[in-house]
Amino acid sequence: MQKIEDEDFKVFSDFLNNSFPVGQKLSNAIKSFCVKRVYKKGECILKEGDIELYSNIVLKGVVHQYIIDIDKEVTTNLTPIGLGFNSLTSYVNKTPSLEIQEALTDVELISIKKEYIEEILKDHNEVGMLLYRIHEDILLDRENRMHLLQYRSAAERFRLFYENVKRSKIILKHTPDKYIARYLKMNPQQYSKEKNNYFKN
Repeated sequence: MQKIEDEDFKVFSDFLNNSFPVGQKLSNAIKSFCVKRVYKKGECILKEGDIELYSNIVLKGVVHQYIIDIDKEVTTNLTPIGLGFNSLTSYVNKTPSLEIQEALTDVELISIKKEYIEEILKDHNEVGMLLYRIHEDILLDRENRMHLLQYRSAAERFRLFYENVKRSKIILKHTPDKYIARYLKMNPQQYSKEKNNYFKN
């Protein structure tokens, strides 16, 4: 664990306030339970079979979330700087995760354990609304991705990703193309073609 700097808390506060306005008292209460975790490129953040204990916000780098289907990696999400993630089913149900989380680059996270969020909730009722809004954003993001993957047209998948998925601009800025291609169910050549065609028009 490393010391959390003031600039780290700015990223953290921006993430919270994008979902719901957070007062200084509540912000300080949440910060007091946070830890900073650091991973080198290629390191595993969560292994298959581990139970997810944390909610995380990316301070630096990109996190790749995926499952193994027989012998193939299937990308479930890409989380760059300023956005949050966890293995939600494992986190909520306290069951072994099917998802693997990997640092695509050197990664820094602010993390807080579920038990501490529940502790803060006892003294700060507004945490309930904050969590509700954050999970609304997560569900909307997942629904938009689910919808775009129904289209056979690669061009339409890229268009819907760019226009409808809230995190798309940040993903494009910070994530290697081959991982975005997997995220959109394309091969790298197909992805490059559709991306170039979209921005030409």
